[in-house]
Amino acid sequence: MFKDHHITNALHPEFLKIERKRVGIILILFLLISLSIPVIHHLIPELLRDSLNNKEFVRVMSVWWMVFFLFEIFVFIRMNWLIRNKRSISKKILIINLLMEFGLPAVILYNAVKYDNSLLVLEYDGLTFYFLLLMLSAMHLDFKISLSAGILACLGYMGVSYWGMQFLKPTGDIDQLIEIYTMRSLGLLAAGIIAGIVAAEIRKRVNNFLKTKNEQNEIETLLGQQVSLDVAKELISHRNDTIGQKVTGSIMFLDIRNFTPMADQQSPEETMAYQNAIFDPLIRIIEKHNGIIHQILGDGFMASFGIAVKNTNHAQDSFNSGIEIIETINHLKTGDNGSKTLVGIGLHCGEVITGNIGNEIRKQFSLAGKNVIIASRIEQLNKQFNSQFLISKPIANSIDDKKMLTDLGQVKLKGIDDKVEILQVV
Repeated sequence: MFKDHHITNALHPEFLKIERKRVGIILILFLLISLSIPVIHHLIPELLRDSLNNKEFVRVMSVWWMVFFLFEIFVFIRMNWLIRNKRSISKKILIINLLMEFGLPAVILYNAVKYDNSLLVLEYDGLTFYFLLLMLSAMHLDFKISLSAGILACLGYMGVSYWGMQFLKPTGDIDQLIEIYTMRSLGLLAAGIIAGIVAAEIRKRVNNFLKTKNEQNEIETLLGQQVSLDVAKELISHRNDTIGQKVTGSIMFLDIRNFTPMADQQSPEETMAYQNAIFDPLIRIIEKHNGIIHQILGDGFMASFGIAVKNTNHAQDSFNSGIEIIETINHLKTGDNGSKTLVGIGLHCGEVITGNIGNEIRKQFSLAGKNVIIASRIEQLNKQFNSQFLISKPIANSIDDKKMLTDLGQVKLKGIDDKVEILQVV
């Protein structure tokens, strides 16, 4: 996805952020230089020669300096807007930016030589300026762009140097000057190549990081379609764990009544459509109340609250989701005969054991322990009491509104030694 970014391709958002940071560094350097030059000239006038006493020189240089500065501000604002609005940018635009960034310095050097009547600006100022831009070009993370920057810097510096010698006609060994400026120009080209090599290596590593991150997001999305997204994250973050954890939370079991005989009378398409129509709103209700679905078993599911994701209000959330599920189910019909869909819900809270069960081929984020079995057995009691929603005493003790509860007394559950007090939600 990220390997082959051609010139016409849009820039990936992560690369766009790096580009914004690069432009920001240029702006900071410009501000520092702009503020330091007057101060240095005031403190050490002879250091900057008499150039700043030349009003024409100062005026022309200030104009072109400001043109470059405003251009970088425009680019920075544009990048910021693109990132904030999650837009992409064509790499063609980067080429235009490159031409401006390395074309304007040549214009600035041209005017500096012309109005200062000296080639000294090419000795240190011009070289330093170009080298800074070339180093920052590596942040494009593109070998071709850094190479192009090196070529533009080489041509710009060489062009101004040769023109300056023709314009000023300096005394001395002209051939030696030509050799010096040619070598410096080639040095700028070499700097661009080196910056490009560094950029390509960094880009390779960034691409690998983005690829890994994208693959992890895809895994989470795929797992999130099979289990909840929170369970998917738990599976990934604890994939190497071999020891379970004890967590306190609420467990809900839900079962669709008379599903098997109904499915026998329907086509597979009708059965799937019915299941999707039932489970779609129920899954949304569970997630709305901070719960997660662990397993969908055809005619029901197991959900938990406050287990995969810590939630101190898990009992109230699970109770509220059960109430909303009953209200939603009461408005649904099974099909053409107009009969109501009925469900059974069992709700219990307590300490459970969580962990990834399986082997290196397949693992499942599992809940285990007596309290999980109790929740399942409570759901099964709905057939015995001809009810739809049953809860245990621990749940009842943890909720705010107890007016809708009817105490059914102590009930013996299969596989559980002690009796459990059951309450019906009416």
